[in-house]
Amino acid sequence: MITNYKLEKNMLVQSSDTIDLKLVIKPTKEEIGHLVTTYDFPFDYIAGILDDDENARFELDDHHNLLFLLQYPCIEDDAADVYPFSLIVNPEKNIVILSLNRDYDLTSIFAHQYDTTHYQHDLIFQIMSTLGRSFNNYLAQYKKRMKVIEKELALSQENAQIMEIIRAQKSLIYFEAALEDNIEVYQKLMAYLRERGDNGFSDRIFDIYVEADQALTTTEIQLKLLENLSELFSNIVSNNLNIIMKIMTSATFIMTIPAIIAGLYGMNVKLPFQNISYAFWLIVVGATLISWLVFRIMWRKRMF
Repeated sequence: MITNYKLEKNMLVQSSDTIDLKLVIKPTKEEIGHLVTTYDFPFDYIAGILDDDENARFELDDHHNLLFLLQYPCIEDDAADVYPFSLIVNPEKNIVILSLNRDYDLTSIFAHQYDTTHYQHDLIFQIMSTLGRSFNNYLAQYKKRMKVIEKELALSQENAQIMEIIRAQKSLIYFEAALEDNIEVYQKLMAYLRERGDNGFSDRIFDIYVEADQALTTTEIQLKLLENLSELFSNIVSNNLNIIMKIMTSATFIMTIPAIIAGLYGMNVKLPFQNISYAFWLIVVGATLISWLVFRIMWRKRMF
């Protein structure tokens, strides 16, 4: 789907004539072909977003079309993954083309008031900043969730927490690779802008670069913490199992005492108290007392 926008009173509004921004969501190959023919840039500038594993890159073609292919996080099936988005600047018709293959909340981009004197720079910054900042937003949610999981691990005997940790690790590994690629693109873009003497815009891209670098550091820290949590979970499960086995072994030992006594008095031979009418209750009380004494001794020695 292709939607056209123009800058009107410093805001982006939908338009059918003047075009400053083309928003392309889940494009078909026919739509990509139409854009390629109209604006004369390589087919893979947009087609790259159809491949979820496409690497981030920065390119300038023979017609001076600028491509920023970057990655952004998105939640699907209760897990965060990274996907590519394409940002093309066409100098001939002076428009920006943003392409995504996933639905994404772009409200902040359309709610922003743009500087008309440096419209394209401002728009590129807003798009990169909005999609790039999503990494930090998701990482902040992860940090809060991991604190809850740490508390749940001490009490849980189920696999729910460990499965959530595994999903988080998978997402963070994707985050780490995507952020490293994005940072490389930001560095190339800043070098390109400085060569052209556009240091003002380069400084704004540097702000995005700093946020991405911060997100990468946070991701690496969270990965290490998750590895420690996985080890902690294994240790807790192992320790809880040892405690349960110790209790079961001790309880079995104590229960064996009355079983032995009952077995002895089940023998078909002459036994003490066999002629006493209350012998049964005497044996029960005796077996209970012996079991109680053994229990007290084991308790004092912390065998329970």
